[in-house]
Amino acid sequence: MTAVYKNFLPAPHFQAIQELFLTEKIPWHYNNRVVTTAQHFMFTHTFMNDGRVVNSHFFAPVQAMLDLIQRKKHFIGVSRIKANLYTNQGEAIEHPAHHDIPPDADVSDKYCIGVYHVNACNGYTVIGDRKIRSRENQLILFNNVRHYGTVQTDTDTRVVINFNLRTRE
Repeated sequence: MTAVYKNFLPAPHFQAIQELFLTEKIPWHYNNRVVTTAQHFMFTHTFMNDGRVVNSHFFAPVQAMLDLIQRKKHFIGVSRIKANLYTNQGEAIEHPAHHDIPPDADVSDKYCIGVYHVNACNGYTVIGDRKIRSRENQLILFNNVRHYGTVQTDTDTRVVINFNLRTRE
């Protein structure tokens, strides 16, 4: 199951998300790896981890997205919400394919992954053999299968918000 929802957020909510993530308001934290590759880097901001809110200061606009996601895909819990910011590195870089919840975990098949594109760029997300370009205000929901993202070359940044949602017991 892979579903793509264009124009996911109402205009005022989308504008609030862009203002938060595409200005100097939110603090970003350097990560010297993407997935397990030390050669790649990104900046992140974690809102929830292991089902607990990590930073409530900037959480309200992101938390409000959960009600809208619930209308598209029923979930019973949230494991992690994390924003990723990729910088333009002058070349297209594909990150390693991975599962957000490791397949050897007993619950890996009980999760749905959400990738929300904050801005448009030529970066993309690949799920199976499907390549989905980054379009602003677009949400992708899919089962916890192998996937990967890329670095863009046409904008300074690519910003996505990742949701790990528990869908069943």
